Amino acid sequence: MKNREKRISNTAKIYERESRFIEKINQIQADAFISKAELFKEFTELSKEYAKLLNQTIKITRIGDSNQRKLFLANEQIEKQKKELSIAYKKMEMLARTDPLTQLSNRRDFLEKFQQEIIRFERSGKPFSVVLGDIDDFKLVNDRFGHDCGDLVLVTISKIFKSMIRKQDSVGRWGGEEFILLLPEAPLQGGKKVAEGIRERIAGEIFSYREHQVSITITFGVCEYNGVMDIDACVKRADEALYSGKHKGKNCVFLADKG
Repeated sequence: MKNREKRISNTAKIYERESRFIEKINQIQADAFISKAELFKEFTELSKEYAKLLNQTIKITRIGDSNQRKLFLANEQIEKQKKELSIAYKKMEMLARTDPLTQLSNRRDFLEKFQQEIIRFERSGKPFSVVLGDIDDFKLVNDRFGHDCGDLVLVTISKIFKSMIRKQDSVGRWGGEEFILLLPEAPLQGGKKVAEGIRERIAGEIFSYREHQVSITITFGVCEYNGVMDIDACVKRADEALYSGKHKGKNCVFLADKG
């Protein structure tokens, strides 16, 4: 701040001296009887004075230009940091909503999408279904072939889910070996059809891990949202349907009662 005040003060002094300089020139021009010698003397002194003024003006201008460049570079750096922070925030937000292994929505992200779908349902009245799937005997896969094999199965199944749903559908990892689907504008039978297609695809897939060929099946429970239940109740009914399917022999799709 002190340097800035000093520059302002120096600039004011230069303007003051320039004013005196111009006034002196006007006085010389008004004096019709000044001799050549006196005129030469005055001109020489004025030239020296002007040279000093010019040098000081150039110096202050250079300081100003330098500060302008510094300010411009500082603004560029600030904008760059703002963009980097924005990108970092978006990455953090994505990580907070994504399951790190499967890259599917995590429970938090899925519940937010579920809530949005309920709001759409209240506005449009169009039905939607929730499908909960659980890999059959997944613990045996981990125990027999190891957790790396189990991770391979989870990642591969996640890719199958993503490849077999519509753009408007959502899939998430509900926890462990459980997956959950949100199917907008799909009533109970529509949810069953989607789940059956995925179930058949997984049952026909051969999961290769090192020298092992692993077969996997999955059981699904489907619940249609009825406009009365809340999110927890809807998921619970899909879960109850899923375990009814487990008791029936696994590798099947079981429907929840509409209620």
